[in-house]
Amino acid sequence: MDASPSKRKQSSDVPSLVLESDNTSGTLFEPHTDCKPGLFEPRKDRKHELRTAIAAATSELDAQRARRDALEQQSGLTVERARQLSDENIDRLHRYNDTKDAAQILFGKLAELKGKTVKDIYAEYDIDLDD
Repeated sequence: MDASPSKRKQSSDVPSLVLESDNTSGTLFEPHTDCKPGLFEPRKDRKHELRTAIAAATSELDAQRARRDALEQQSGLTVERARQLSDENIDRLHRYNDTKDAAQILFGKLAELKGKTVKDIYAEYDIDLDD
């Protein structure tokens, strides 16, 4: 039996997909007799949709940039300076937390040496437990 594609028998219960070409734009589409509408849209419609989405995103980006520039002028701070101040504050908070952790360790050791609780040591030195 010859197994070449031209000699094979096509099964009638297997649907075949036939693509047609739109010679004017070079797009491919499938004939829709039983297909859902919009399932196989021509490519040029999708390109138009993408171009519209890109234009809208670009417009939104331009609006955001204009808003940022207006806020920079109003506040007198540039984005770079605001970031620098934020970084400085974060560094200060890290140092504060490290110092507080060290103090907690010292109060714990002191309480252990005196045979008291940390709460008692805090009260002895007039320190609020929430500090």
